[in-house]
Amino acid sequence: MGRPRQRVPADIAAAVERVEHWRETRAGPGRMPESLWSTAVRLARIHGVSQVAHFLRLDYYSLKGRLDAVPAVTDDRRSGPLFVELGAPHGSSTAQCVLEFEDRRGRRMTLQVPGGVDVVALAEAFWRRRGCSR
Repeated sequence: MGRPRQRVPADIAAAVERVEHWRETRAGPGRMPESLWSTAVRLARIHGVSQVAHFLRLDYYSLKGRLDAVPAVTDDRRSGPLFVELGAPHGSSTAQCVLEFEDRRGRRMTLQVPGGVDVVALAEAFWRRRGCSR
């Protein structure tokens, strides 16, 4: 008995149809249109390079290279504040560290943390944000 078939997410299924249509109707050998690559890169940010490359039958490393070459665009209307200053409790240590978090979509959060701040709670809040994926 083989591996169970993976369920194809709806957005990837739509892209599969577009890519297959292009493959079936193209006149001869040639590169895939940039519009299809852009769709594949957008989907890879959401679902991961491996899954998108598998379903769209694309070369993993070509898709990964394109994903790495295009910085993630964030929608500032949904991303919340770009800067938040937290006051340190009185009498806390003056030690400080810098933490950087990045999710799969390339969204980043940088923290300059004074001693006494609950870093774990801040990280968990970042990962729980709506639309974030670890």
